[in-house]
Amino acid sequence: MEELVSVVITSSLISFLILTSIIPHLFVKAQEEFAETEFVEEGKPKIFDPKLKIQTIAEGLNTPTTMAFVGPNDILVLEKDTGLVKRIVNGKVLPKPVLDVNVANSIERCMCGIAVSKDGSTTNVFIYYTEIDGKDGEDKSGKQPVGNRVYRYELSGDALINPLLLMDLPATPGPRHNGGDIIIGPDNNIYVVIGDVDGSFKGETTETKTQNYKDGVDPDGRGGILRITQDGQPTDGILGDSIPLRLYYAYGIRNGFGMDFDPVSGNLWDTENGPGNGDEINLVLPGFNSGWQQVSGLASLEDSFTESDLEGFDGNGHYSDPELVWVNTAGPTAVKFLNSTKLGATYENDMFVGDVHNGRIYHFDLTQDRKDLILPKELSSRVIETPSSAGVNSIVFGEGFGGITDIEVGPDGNLYIVSIGLGSIYQISLAS
Repeated sequence: MEELVSVVITSSLISFLILTSIIPHLFVKAQEEFAETEFVEEGKPKIFDPKLKIQTIAEGLNTPTTMAFVGPNDILVLEKDTGLVKRIVNGKVLPKPVLDVNVANSIERCMCGIAVSKDGSTTNVFIYYTEIDGKDGEDKSGKQPVGNRVYRYELSGDALINPLLLMDLPATPGPRHNGGDIIIGPDNNIYVVIGDVDGSFKGETTETKTQNYKDGVDPDGRGGILRITQDGQPTDGILGDSIPLRLYYAYGIRNGFGMDFDPVSGNLWDTENGPGNGDEINLVLPGFNSGWQQVSGLASLEDSFTESDLEGFDGNGHYSDPELVWVNTAGPTAVKFLNSTKLGATYENDMFVGDVHNGRIYHFDLTQDRKDLILPKELSSRVIETPSSAGVNSIVFGEGFGGITDIEVGPDGNLYIVSIGLGSIYQISLAS
């Protein structure tokens, strides 16, 4: 490998990674305001389409964050705090984990993201986690983590072997906004989302140009969606050719936990969490600037905002408003397009989004050009004021999932939901 992409980068698994106790009533410090948000487990999850059913695939997991399929009925799942990657085969959690690493786990530091690809007979597994040179969680007592890191492993039998470090990203100042969602794009490259790693609260040395500080320091890998090859090499630069600027597919990201490519258009979409308001769903075209720190939510709602503040990198970056905004924080996390007809033709290629604060799944149709969400007229402003606002019920697909951290489509074409609050994985399929 000619060049290791080694930059100080960190991202965060939303305020949902603060949910580290599985109890009936949880209180979450929501974003930077640390406002207490009651998180209530509502019993069994429910779907509002009577043609669909929910089945529990696995339970008793310790704060599961993200999952990936390595085959039919064969799942790898990360546990936020334990440093473990567990394997679930035919609904049974194997007693021995396939991987155990030393993880920093304070607040949003974690075992964060996982993606899988096949190269002939080799199964490659990509994992993003906050690594520490010590025992799990020693960062809670002051020990600094090594970094937010992306490794590539090979799955051999019931073990992940041959770790190859692909990205070495900053984990300080932290411990929030580490992000860590990983997906493999239609171009076969790896996309990783990382937040500002609490950089917005730590002064001039952490104020970078990719956080929309015009006089900030040079980018360091934080605050963006980064793109590399599966061997860890840079791809074509969008914002510039220097490293790490060349890695950025998008920037101005405060705190992101989910992204997916539309199977119809090939466009990338993501979710982002604001500072107690301004939670977002975004269409992420190459060079997208999400606006942080100048803008959170709709630019028209900001008092001190000018377009010139958000046009950077010789015009290669471009700001655009979110397609939907929550003012009362919901903590949107996973984004997944259902490239399947297994739930019926009505849901084919539609978007599903999970949230961590309400345990809801939202369902969206897209416009014909696939560049916007079709919203009820009550939400024509693109702003959701409260969880019970008019029009919200028409986009809620399911609820009671106890804090959703991942949504995936299985090899069988069904939806799979990871609940960090309930410690479970669920399958959604046709009731018949």
